[in-house]
Amino acid sequence: MIRIRFVSLVLLFSFITLTAFTASAQMPRERVLSAQPAEELFWAPSVIIQPSSTQINRGNLDFTIQHAFGLLSGGVKSLYGLDDPANIRFGLDYGVNDRIAVGVGRSRYNKTFDWRTKVLLRGSSQLKVNAFSNVAIETVEDGRDLDQRLSYYTGLILSRKISGRLFVQVMPAWSHFNLVEINDFLDGSIEEESNDHMVLGVAMRYQHSNRVSVLVDYLPVFGDRSDNTNNVLSFGLDLEAGGHVFQMFFSTTQWITPQHAVSKSKRSITSRDFGFGFNVHRRFSGPSRN
Repeated sequence: MIRIRFVSLVLLFSFITLTAFTASAQMPRERVLSAQPAEELFWAPSVIIQPSSTQINRGNLDFTIQHAFGLLSGGVKSLYGLDDPANIRFGLDYGVNDRIAVGVGRSRYNKTFDWRTKVLLRGSSQLKVNAFSNVAIETVEDGRDLDQRLSYYTGLILSRKISGRLFVQVMPAWSHFNLVEINDFLDGSIEEESNDHMVLGVAMRYQHSNRVSVLVDYLPVFGDRSDNTNNVLSFGLDLEAGGHVFQMFFSTTQWITPQHAVSKSKRSITSRDFGFGFNVHRRFSGPSRN
């Protein structure tokens, strides 16, 4: 069964990749230089789940659509997860100046709004250091008070160019939820969530060509964690096309905000049961500076 699922994953990914390559080849080859600086180590403000070191320049606006579908194991009956309920996030990020960017987004799961800030602490074509922080509030009506709905994710992003094609990133981070659940089951077992998670995010981009890169995004938790949860692994492709960046990926989580991904994801990497997703980033350039 595992082998069949894995073969289905490979076939679906191959089909989507071929379609994307064809579409990319038909798109204009002109790159918007102000929207995609050559010195950036990653092409979009997010790797897949975790934020990247890419900074939005002053006056620029990045509009993001993120979409995570259900499990591939649903097979043809659920169109490999595409028919299942999906998590969707719409986001806007704005460059206050060349070192500070702020953003806001809204996810379908738990009707979550998030506000985030990214600050460039050190930047060059070889090494970048950023500070990232967000706060999210779940607005689904379930009787919780305002402060009980809040969660946070904060950390440092350190990215480096290893070679002309390979770029890596690590992100030590801390996730916190003000209120967590303790569930008692009929069999006497107890499932308890943790308020805090310590994470060391790892990401990689391998540039296959000027328009195509391979992405890996891994979020391991160290120390205490919520019961019956697992580390999150995502992998996919970056497709750059004149001001747009398309990301197609497979992931072991449907959660999009990083604090939810590290604290609530229950899919196991070893089961090879992934879900398909895609992100679309559209950069709008601000007025030119003379």
